[in-house]
Amino acid sequence: MWIFKGIIILLAVITLAVFFAQNSSQSVDLRLLHWQWLQIPLYMVLVGSFLAGILVSLIVGGVRELGLRTRMHRLGRELKNRDREIAELRTMPLQDMDLFKEED
Repeated sequence: MWIFKGIIILLAVITLAVFFAQNSSQSVDLRLLHWQWLQIPLYMVLVGSFLAGILVSLIVGGVRELGLRTRMHRLGRELKNRDREIAELRTMPLQDMDLFKEED
């Protein structure tokens, strides 16, 4: 399996290298809000967009992970409290109950 994964990664790197080599002469103008960059190579814009996407997905995923961990911790506390309650109910003596007493 690791060989297959390595081959896929190698093919992706080779494809990107060929793409960057063929498009290294193309430049674009980039305008974002108040800033503007002129004559930036296209491959730099693509790599920057890719890295920005990774950063955004890491932030969103981190926030979701934090929420899930918090929920898991809260549910674990609830489970522990319920287990303790069940254990207390099991050891509670039966009082005020005469099961074998017949009524007159």
